[in-house]
Amino acid sequence: MSFTKNSYRSHDYKFLLQRWRTVCRMAGLRMEKVAEIDGLPCFEVTSPIIKEHSAIYLSAGIHGDESGSTEALLAWAESNLDRLSSLPLLIYPCLNPWGLINNSRWDAKGTDLNRIWENPSNPFIQHIISRTKNITIELVITLHEDFDGQGVYLYEPSRNGISDGKADEIISAATPFIARDPRRKIDGRKAKNGIIRPRPTNPPKDGIPEALYFYLTHKCPTFTFETPSELDLSLRVQAQSAMIGHLLCSDLK
Repeated sequence: MSFTKNSYRSHDYKFLLQRWRTVCRMAGLRMEKVAEIDGLPCFEVTSPIIKEHSAIYLSAGIHGDESGSTEALLAWAESNLDRLSSLPLLIYPCLNPWGLINNSRWDAKGTDLNRIWENPSNPFIQHIISRTKNITIELVITLHEDFDGQGVYLYEPSRNGISDGKADEIISAATPFIARDPRRKIDGRKAKNGIIRPRPTNPPKDGIPEALYFYLTHKCPTFTFETPSELDLSLRVQAQSAMIGHLLCSDLK
């Protein structure tokens, strides 16, 4: 994985794109520029078998100060070159290029891009909403990090309070690298063993996040992974990559 040698460049957007181009070339994926914001190109990555009616959606870097997310998504792809083309992937390697470069949660306009999905003014997010409008999304994985995090945790919107145990298995895949977050309340929401199951009827007061938009619009399994951003980057990357790998392996056998 590239994160060990190149951890000092985790906010180097050009370098991130360079490595994704290598992955796409080796795995037979398509990498296409779909928007330009603040002079920076924004890219979409797709596998050759993606169809207009089916996709697995993965994204990272909507908050630019969470560089473990962009590195983890890339690291997972680098470790699975032989199977990427056989999965119906729709990948957004970095949703906030300006934020990544400037180590900022917000974009150049001071907007939190993870709170505008009900009525976005951002051209990149507008493209994503339009792109996925007529596609059946099988699964959504969004990668994040938490400055106040005390361990790894995840969000899974509650489906009538019923759990199939998958979230617990995903967290367990990360624990060889990072322990579960022990807090009973995280960001004002009840947490248990690193799992938060928010009610879709109780969204954040400041706007609709990406994951909730997809859950409400596409009614598909949706997971948001969180690692503590102050921990060693290599551990964060390995934890997130392990969670992606476990979920895709168990869900798509």
